[in-house]
Amino acid sequence: MNIQIVISGDGWVLDKHAEILADGLGADIRTEPIGGRYDITYLMNYAQIRKLTIKNPNVRPAREYGKIVSMLTHYEEGMCEWWDIACEMSHALSPMSEATRNQIPPAFANKSTIIPLPVPNYITQRRPRIGIAGIRNAANEYRKGWDLVDRLRNDHPEWEIVTTGGTLSEVEMLAWYRSLDLYLCPSRYEGGPMGVIEAHAMGISLIVPRDVGWCNMMIGSYCYQSGKYEDMERSVSFAVEGVKRSATGEKVYIQAHRELFESLMVAS
Repeated sequence: MNIQIVISGDGWVLDKHAEILADGLGADIRTEPIGGRYDITYLMNYAQIRKLTIKNPNVRPAREYGKIVSMLTHYEEGMCEWWDIACEMSHALSPMSEATRNQIPPAFANKSTIIPLPVPNYITQRRPRIGIAGIRNAANEYRKGWDLVDRLRNDHPEWEIVTTGGTLSEVEMLAWYRSLDLYLCPSRYEGGPMGVIEAHAMGISLIVPRDVGWCNMMIGSYCYQSGKYEDMERSVSFAVEGVKRSATGEKVYIQAHRELFESLMVAS
């Protein structure tokens, strides 16, 4: 299935979401549609209809654009002409909300499928929160890898790296773990550590040294060589990207579009 995604190209937020879809579906991104090559033409905002009507808005695009899907962002009086054309000529409509769908004329309502936009970190600007359990002191400075933590904080101010920083009650400890996106064990050697087991029990993704304590038993973790800063930094970076992709609904977003596009191909 060949897909072209038509965007404004002006850096609008929908251009970012187009990149998510293109990566997930193997689609091409264009600011001007090309005919005769694609099974699906996805208009990222119904205003892109103008790019398919050339000079005369009453001229409907030919079959050469394949199945046409229009995203309906919002109804706007000044754009009502393009809204009406999109609703009429598109094979499917993707309104961004229930309120937007309610603006679709009844005759075309059966074409609509709501696919909410994911809210990734570049929109929220929330820093990924990485937790490290333990209290820092001179006796455990080297063993616990606090020097590695200092380097990580210095090199990556875009990450929020937090520690328990003292004795917490059970309720406080649970709240602290729940606030995390990732748990990092920077230790060079350990008998356990318990923090890894606790974070694992809370369902938090782990970044652990593969050769420390029972860390190598944590299947599915991001692993690195203990004491090797560059290796640890690389693993944390991979884990952060995993958080961005999994925690924002992007997988659901991609799959919903895949199912919509495949349904149109089956219908044809």
